[in-house]
Amino acid sequence: MSVSLGIYKGQPFDCSKSELIDVIPVSFQGIWNGLWQNAIKDCEIRIFILGSDFTVNQIPEVLTEIDKVYDWVQTNGGNDKEYISKRICNELTPFLTNFYREHKDENYWFDLG
Repeated sequence: MSVSLGIYKGQPFDCSKSELIDVIPVSFQGIWNGLWQNAIKDCEIRIFILGSDFTVNQIPEVLTEIDKVYDWVQTNGGNDKEYISKRICNELTPFLTNFYREHKDENYWFDLG
């Protein structure tokens, strides 16, 4: 299994009134359950957590949280440091940055699960 970021367009946090646009892989489940969860706890992440939803307007805050996780992983990442760093730098951060730039005034929301 893996952790993915679902992208919806429509009524925030209501799947019945929204359309699933895309799904972006975030991490293998085992790595999420280990390193990601430890980083989330240590960095006091509040939005980018498993089972949470956030709107397009919260992307700047999510990017700040992801930066904290990146910094944490540089010191504590062990064997998975490169995997997580690449996910953050090459996929999550560019995707969310561009998505916010292009859609910040539209009705999108995200489900991390």
